Amino acid sequence: MNPKTAHQSFMRSGFTLLTLGLMLMTGVQGQTSLTSAVSPSFVAGFRASRILNNYPNRQFPSPEYWISAGQRMAQKFSGASPAGIWIVSLYQDNGVTQMNFPGNGTSYPYIQFISTDQNEVYLSRFDSAGVNIWLQVEPGAASMDTLITLVLGRYKQHPCVKGFGVDVEWFYANTSSGGRRVTDAEALAWEARVKSFDPAYSLFLKHYATSWMPPTYRGSILFVDDSQQFPSLNSMVSEFKAWGSKFSQNNVAFQFGYKIDTTWWKQYADPPLTIGSALRSAVPNCTGLFWVDFTITTVFPPTSVQETPFDGPLTFELSQNYPNPFNPTTSFEFRIPGFPAKGGSASGGEFVTLKIYDVLGREIATLVNEARPAGVYNVRWDASSFSSGVYFYRLHAGDFVETKTMVLMK
Repeated sequence: MNPKTAHQSFMRSGFTLLTLGLMLMTGVQGQTSLTSAVSPSFVAGFRASRILNNYPNRQFPSPEYWISAGQRMAQKFSGASPAGIWIVSLYQDNGVTQMNFPGNGTSYPYIQFISTDQNEVYLSRFDSAGVNIWLQVEPGAASMDTLITLVLGRYKQHPCVKGFGVDVEWFYANTSSGGRRVTDAEALAWEARVKSFDPAYSLFLKHYATSWMPPTYRGSILFVDDSQQFPSLNSMVSEFKAWGSKFSQNNVAFQFGYKIDTTWWKQYADPPLTIGSALRSAVPNCTGLFWVDFTITTVFPPTSVQETPFDGPLTFELSQNYPNPFNPTTSFEFRIPGFPAKGGSASGGEFVTLKIYDVLGREIATLVNEARPAGVYNVRWDASSFSSGVYFYRLHAGDFVETKTMVLMK
């Protein structure tokens, strides 16, 4: 099956003493699991990322929407609990992954942070609503031990968190097409690190091909297949069934609902139910079904004002320019917060300046210098008249000030 073309269009470990001890007990091949692979309750729900092109008006849905989507998906399958794969870092380029929360003041190789936390409000609501969440990263060349520590160290207090996931397609994506294949030793180390935060946590590894998974180590890993570009439901079921057989001693889960498969699944009156039921019937060790964010608002439209995204975000944010490095144009996205008003719109706003500086700190361009209402904005800069080098851009809105670096490469 072809790689995840829809996702790719965006393009967008160390060992602890515990790990070493476990390796001595299990052997490098890791045939013995860290814990017995106890089947969790069956879950069904969504995959959520902050790729804004996936959503109407480029507005990330509210917590109430995701809760409703998870519940509506789970209600289609007997015994299912609502759940979600919640992406907390997106691969950028050159081995770099960007976390969607602030750093702790320490710099890490191949890891970027943003100035505001985009997860806390949502996870708190998932706690009270009983939605099970796996926090997933697109790791790039960043240390997996560091990523696990940053993510679970920050969010382990939330009862909704059930584990940590790795999208292997983005593991060293800067040097390996489709990501670098996971070794037994890496899988063992990652699982040990995840379980050091909570023995009940599960590690999931996700890819579209079994050959990218660890050759023999299984532990209690949840193996997730997110293949796409199928000609029919029968083709999908056949390939996913093979995935389940490959990892027959473990639990498996599936992501589906990609745009490229819409041509056949749109014919069904209830696509999530039809696809999910077929997979449950064909794959006995299937314990999770997740509809992807690329089309989720099509199959689960918002049903109330509370589920409708409002026009203003909850926090200020200045995103990394894209592309970066660039030649000669690049774009900047920033967000001015507002609060939901009756009817689902937003209120608020600030006087905003967005300026460009050279490496000596001299102002060379002003892109925005006016009052802006709450909302998400995208501003383009044409640097045709400037020479190659490092530049800085600064957003100043109310009390919020943030500066980021970019590279013009001609």
